[in-house]
Amino acid sequence: MEWWMIVQIIICVALILVVMFQPRKAGMGGGMFGGMTRADRSSKFRSLPVLSKLTVVLAAAFLIFSFLFSFLLT
Repeated sequence: MEWWMIVQIIICVALILVVMFQPRKAGMGGGMFGGMTRADRSSKFRSLPVLSKLTVVLAAAFLIFSFLFSFLLT
């Protein structure tokens, strides 16, 4: 297994864990099911909690690595 595949798997598992540990929002389900309020949509990245920032960073890293894989493996 190549090193970038291992990195992709680690990012994937970390992203799953971070999303699952997100606290539930008051009403409308948890973060896993898209329970956003009007305040959530208008907030800036700096004001997000640590787990939300980590989710954004891991999702971006997962997306970038996925695009890299698609170019490397085709």
